[in-house]
Amino acid sequence: MKPYHDISRADLLRSYLGLPDSLDDQDAIFFRIYQQSHRFHSMLLGLIIFYECVMLVLMATRPGGPFLHLRRLTYILLYLSLLAATIFVLLYTRQLGRQMPQMIRRYFGVYHLYVVFLNLWSVGITLNDQLGGNSLIVYTCIVLSTAFFSMMSPWKSALLYLSDFILLNLMLPFFPCPNGLDQRFSNGINSLFLSLLALALSIYTYRSQIRLKADELLIERQYEEIQRSHQILRQEVMSDTLTGLHNRRYLHRTVAERFRRCREDGESAACIMLDIDHFKRYNDRYGHPQGDRLLQQMAQFLLHHDALKEADIIRYGGEEFALFLYGPVSAQALEIARRVVDSLARKQLPHWDNEGRRVTLSAGVCAEIPIPSDGTLEELIARADTALYEAKRTGRNRAVACPFRSSGSQKSASECGIPI
Repeated sequence: MKPYHDISRADLLRSYLGLPDSLDDQDAIFFRIYQQSHRFHSMLLGLIIFYECVMLVLMATRPGGPFLHLRRLTYILLYLSLLAATIFVLLYTRQLGRQMPQMIRRYFGVYHLYVVFLNLWSVGITLNDQLGGNSLIVYTCIVLSTAFFSMMSPWKSALLYLSDFILLNLMLPFFPCPNGLDQRFSNGINSLFLSLLALALSIYTYRSQIRLKADELLIERQYEEIQRSHQILRQEVMSDTLTGLHNRRYLHRTVAERFRRCREDGESAACIMLDIDHFKRYNDRYGHPQGDRLLQQMAQFLLHHDALKEADIIRYGGEEFALFLYGPVSAQALEIARRVVDSLARKQLPHWDNEGRRVTLSAGVCAEIPIPSDGTLEELIARADTALYEAKRTGRNRAVACPFRSSGSQKSASECGIPI
């Protein structure tokens, strides 16, 4: 949208008159109007059909029958034409309703044509009424009614109602009042007032609906944008800025909650602690920027590893990563850790100050199968971290299941809940 001070007078005039292409998101706005009003439109069309059928029956049963004179026959023909047009529009718009929102322009195009026909029909009825000395009752009812539900843009409404006024007053002299009174002036003044009033009501209704639906659309889009921003912010808060992996905030909130649910449900959980072997030497030889790139490579390696699709992957600190598994897959934690360690070694990333002159990982694994009622996430991590240090002590480039608890008492891997 242009700033207000950048909008020319021509643009303002086009916007006020509702000229084509003057509204942003026109289809979306009109689809919202359709959703709100299509049931009312159907009810209105049904009411017109019912009324026309009643009028046809009344005309047919009056003394002398429907063909008594030309004026009565004209009424019959007018009622039949409106009945046929209304039935067609009702059926066709219902068919278009099954193809929304793609057919929204056609829906309102058909409806606008029907409104034009209805106004022309009111002119015909009014002219026929004049032959019997009646006033502008039908014209009044139709033009004021269509002003409220036509949803035609201002320039279309201006063409419609002013054309109705001109057509009616051009034809009135050919339909003289039977009592001989000259009513052209009074009819002209009254029909002009009615046409201008209908035009004003139509413009007001149109602009009010457009603004209301445009505001709704804007509010919804702003809400969606806020939600996306919140999601992005949440991801940033829960993510490590260097690697894009989850951070410790995610660990304390999300992983802790998942661990708690697993414990309450009597399920299992496992923690795998990973550490890049001799990472300090890597930084010393290649520099910290290259070290950061290695951490990023490591993050992508873990994120795309087939064995870790069900794992929460967290940068625990420095070159250390924490992986968490839940449910039955926890029993495979040691095997998964071995696959990760072996697949990284096979990548042959250069590290001249490490065994084999390649980047390797050490892994410590601990699983609770199932989690005991007094088990804590902190204890699980601590035991996996202890197993990691054991892997470092026994030669690196390997995965070790928690061999002992923090008290120092020796335990087997099976005693830590991990099958071997």
